[in-house]
Amino acid sequence: MPDESDLAAADAMIHAAWGHPVDELTHFLREGKVQDPALVAVLRIRTALVIDDSDVSAHQQRLHRLTRPDRAPLFYELTQVSTSSAELVSARAGSQARLHAIRSVIDAYPENHLADGLTRSLARSATPRVEAARARSAAEAVNGPPVAQNTSRVVSTNLATRTSRR
Repeated sequence: MPDESDLAAADAMIHAAWGHPVDELTHFLREGKVQDPALVAVLRIRTALVIDDSDVSAHQQRLHRLTRPDRAPLFYELTQVSTSSAELVSARAGSQARLHAIRSVIDAYPENHLADGLTRSLARSATPRVEAARARSAAEAVNGPPVAQNTSRVVSTNLATRTSRR
């Protein structure tokens, strides 16, 4: 068994490519600060990898439970052992394929291209907010603080204007 899970290896690759942890990158995408199709693709593949990682650990636990030391599996448990081991191999292969897909997406770009693109996107998304805040500050300095206007209207309740419904 490898010391590092495929999910941890994928997280390390993503962190190295974009220069930020996966949680921050997900937050940037949710907030709309970044429009990076490569990042979207990698995070979608990573989501499938999370499911595969969960399957791998579940099958490993089941196999460890069925094949504990000082315990011989019962006859009917032998089928469960072989089924779990086959499913473990299948889940592990899927996990490896997804890890390879993430590596392929990252390797398609030159070194530091993804991190530089993310930095530029974050700077662009922050610029309009900063400019809007400066504009509001400048307007308040010139005009004073904004005054709330009363927009409620008085409506007459003249009985003559009402119609009865029959």
